[in-house]
Amino acid sequence: MAAKDKKTEQHIIDTAMHVFFTEGRLHATTQDIADAAGVNRTLIHYYFKSRDLLFDVVFERARLESIAEAQSVLSAALPFREKIEQFMNVFLARLQTYPYLEVSMTAAIHNGQQFDEGPEVFMKQFLLEVQQEMDKGTIQRANPVHFIMNLFSLVVYPFIVKPLNQHLFGLNEQEYEKILKERKTVILNMLFNQSVAS
Repeated sequence: MAAKDKKTEQHIIDTAMHVFFTEGRLHATTQDIADAAGVNRTLIHYYFKSRDLLFDVVFERARLESIAEAQSVLSAALPFREKIEQFMNVFLARLQTYPYLEVSMTAAIHNGQQFDEGPEVFMKQFLLEVQQEMDKGTIQRANPVHFIMNLFSLVVYPFIVKPLNQHLFGLNEQEYEKILKERKTVILNMLFNQSVAS
């Protein structure tokens, strides 16, 4: 067989990203990926050996891209509220593109998957920044971990339980999209407009 072509390999990865994390078909087969990519299944095995190896490649790329995006914003020299707003813009855009990525990452961690690189270094610095804002009275005083956990969960939750929320509140697709568009303002108000503990 001819030498591996980077464009073909990238096309397969991009297609797999869409199938796994946009459509939410986390158990899609190599045939499913091949059909979506418009290639022969044999070609996927040639590039990635197996469905599991392809998933691992795609998952790791998505994970590292997510970390890089978060780090670029949370490490930026921006006023605190502006930084949080920028982070939410990036996070919400990624969730709208890949709504099933966070579910997949959470499942991988629960299954004991180990990662070589993570957000620990820049997260420590961000925790210090959150503490400084608490000390200034910008946000409610608490363990800084709570602020970050609240931020992440308030952004992610509506995506990972979308079908449940739609059923629970009787919302169609357009109505739920409207709710999602309102999330940033609602979350910022919750995080910054609460009374500050003395």
